[in-house]
Amino acid sequence: MEQREAENMEEIDLKQLWFMLKNNYLWIVNFALVAIILASIFSFFIADKQYESYTTLMLGKPRDYQSESASSEITQSDIQLNQALVDTYSEIVKSRVVTSRVIEELDLQMTTDNLAQMVTVNTVNNTEIIQITVRSTDPILSAQIANQMATTFSNYVSDLMQIDNINVVDAAVASNQAVEPRTRLNIVIAAVLGLMLGVFFVFVREYLDTRIKTPDEVSALSKYPVLSVIPKSDSLNQGGNR
Repeated sequence: MEQREAENMEEIDLKQLWFMLKNNYLWIVNFALVAIILASIFSFFIADKQYESYTTLMLGKPRDYQSESASSEITQSDIQLNQALVDTYSEIVKSRVVTSRVIEELDLQMTTDNLAQMVTVNTVNNTEIIQITVRSTDPILSAQIANQMATTFSNYVSDLMQIDNINVVDAAVASNQAVEPRTRLNIVIAAVLGLMLGVFFVFVREYLDTRIKTPDEVSALSKYPVLSVIPKSDSLNQGGNR
């Protein structure tokens, strides 16, 4: 008996929730539309477009290690050493020495920290190839910085670690396709957030509204059954207006 009453109460609550959302759906839709409009304005007119260019380098081993392992087969230690060297090279690319030389060569009006923030260094599938990616608001400048950074890094590492076999696999080229802002993604996220805010607003609005609207609410408050309900009639309203 108690279980059946609990199921009935749950069914009533779900119905009330459904009717509440249905009667206030315009609020939810309006919140979503406003969020989409704001996201579109931000993406198309306010946010700066960001462009990326990248160059890839094939890195070798130091001369001393090359002479020691020239006649031997590739072992697990060789692979681990290569990966460790790639991690080391990745840190050198963004070092103050390299970034300051790039700024000087290209006559850039920025600090070494600002340039380092524009640069991302990744390994390619755990190989001896690293990818230097530069992001900025100018596609041509991004390509110039990436290529100059590859040249400066190669010269610096050759002297520092006695490495001769550093080769450029792919030179950086300017791309006219912006990677930021992601307009579609921003609009989708804004729509979802708008719907959530709309539903939250409806719940708060209904919670603060203390008016009695349904016969069930009358029964719950008075603890007496409702015998009859006077329906709202348009004809009565029209007669009253006469």
